[in-house]
Amino acid sequence: MRPLQNGLRLIFASIAMLIFATNAVASEASVKPFAHHLSVAQALEDIEQWFNWLHQTHPDLSHSVKNVDEFYNTVAQIKASINAPLSAMQLWQKMAPLNSLLADGHLKVGHGSSAQWRQWISEGVALFPYEVQISDGLIIINSELAEQDSQYKGAKIVSVNGKSGEAILNTLLTNTHGDTLAFRENVLQSQFNRLFYMTFGPQDTFSITLERNNNIHNITVKAKAAIPSSLAKQSFAQAFNITYSNTTALLTVNTFAWDDFKQFLDFMDNTFSAIKERNVDHLVIDIRNNGGGNDDMWMAGILRYIADKPYRHFSTYRSKILLKYRDPGQIVGDIEQGENTRLIQPEPELDNFYHGKTSLLIGTGTYSSAIVFANTVQDYHFAQLIGLPTGGRSTQSGGIQFMSLNHSQLQMISPRFLLTRPSGIKQMTPVQSELTLSQANLPKALTSSL
Repeated sequence: MRPLQNGLRLIFASIAMLIFATNAVASEASVKPFAHHLSVAQALEDIEQWFNWLHQTHPDLSHSVKNVDEFYNTVAQIKASINAPLSAMQLWQKMAPLNSLLADGHLKVGHGSSAQWRQWISEGVALFPYEVQISDGLIIINSELAEQDSQYKGAKIVSVNGKSGEAILNTLLTNTHGDTLAFRENVLQSQFNRLFYMTFGPQDTFSITLERNNNIHNITVKAKAAIPSSLAKQSFAQAFNITYSNTTALLTVNTFAWDDFKQFLDFMDNTFSAIKERNVDHLVIDIRNNGGGNDDMWMAGILRYIADKPYRHFSTYRSKILLKYRDPGQIVGDIEQGENTRLIQPEPELDNFYHGKTSLLIGTGTYSSAIVFANTVQDYHFAQLIGLPTGGRSTQSGGIQFMSLNHSQLQMISPRFLLTRPSGIKQMTPVQSELTLSQANLPKALTSSL
């Protein structure tokens, strides 16, 4: 019986190895985002689909597009350049430079969603193996992909696979969406690995030249299937937390897009109770890394406890009427514009209402609903703004809509309305702080971690 058993073991082992190898090949073949090919007709249909949808959704492209003629001419040139079948990724590479022309963080020629990228990476899609910082026109190594550190931390990328760091940065910034160059640099920094993959295609290895302290390092590294830190899901404690130094408190609010609204409200209510119990007289709210979300979160979760007068969170609006949002009497496709006359009343009778000084810490990463929040507290003097200017305009677009193109499955994004700050000033530049962080004289125990 032993020879038979040994033989069976060998057969089963061989079968198992064959199944494993087959699955590996199938997995490798199936997990290639946007590798599928399109005919010329399909690619042109996708562009036309996006172009028509954009104009059916956006209330006014001139809000962010400096030269609409250049935009339309560029679209025509892209269409004319498609004269042979191409992959969905190659179609994105042709269309992506429109992102910097559209110049709005809510207006994007996109690729995959965050959830899709997390799934693809978990299935083996490998990316550029470092996370980076963009600073002074340079790409700087920050850490290994999905790690906290790197032996090359602080090194400048001179070249990757024979392409100069300067050329790589310029190409990627052109393909990145966002209101301003500073904001696009911020977006690129957080999405570098995905944008590198989409712009230059999948690569197994990278020959990289680095420079640090006038020393040159030539390294060859493999692509890595790991989720970048900016793509990883935040825990509640990472998104929302508070620290204290004597009678100063630092409240970090990294998003206004949290699924469990009640969890957030309960946390904020308990936080303001603790602030009162500790006799805090200076509250600093850090929204430097807050990319926005739902206005209700900051109205019900923060301003409820600090607003001492009636307020509105925007003054005037322009909105494209879409079928799914149409009110009785409205015509789909029309532009509705008007003034916001709804004032939200203060609640000073709350037991945990805060009466002390408030500062709002803003930065390049402050965007969308977080900018609307900054506009509101600045216009009503609910808080003093400190830090750096926002990356996005004070006059914000919003109400973002999504559409996947029929053939390429590229994801497109467009806003449907425009909002002017409560004061009524149509400010097309970033929100400005009143003090720098150093001028704010915050306790070192708090600023050391900022």
